[in-house]
Amino acid sequence: MFEFEVKDGARTLQFNGKLLGESTSFKRGSTRWIEFKLYMTESGSYVLSRTGVSLVYHGAACQLVRNYNLHELPFNKLVPGSIPCDRCYPTEEADLVFPEKHRHWAQVSDNPAAILEALYKYDDHGSKYLTGVAQRLLESAGKQDSGIQSVYNYEIIP
Repeated sequence: MFEFEVKDGARTLQFNGKLLGESTSFKRGSTRWIEFKLYMTESGSYVLSRTGVSLVYHGAACQLVRNYNLHELPFNKLVPGSIPCDRCYPTEEADLVFPEKHRHWAQVSDNPAAILEALYKYDDHGSKYLTGVAQRLLESAGKQDSGIQSVYNYEIIP
């Protein structure tokens, strides 16, 4: 039996270890947000997990149903708090709707610098930056792990 399971697309990563930190971009009223978790396996590898969460659902004719390869679900099976798409406006009278799926991604690395690099975003000019949710994850995990703390707090610029 494994202590943790992390999704990576259709794959499931199973391992024993500890949770180093977690963060979310969720704010009250959010319809979509990101959740990060960072783990350390018993063997010393880092596992970075990112989940894109959505409460949005679509009608059958919505272009996003095809774009995102969404699958039908009876309206009465939607998770509480689900909201209709602001492009197609499906109604409660629809028997079937098409909810957006959670998007799961994970990375495994023995190197804390690779975890930091995976969290960087790049703007249109190629400048790298960390989002607030990524910074909160690194600050939280850095309290538990000196490798993460070191690569987050100190950057050597050539």
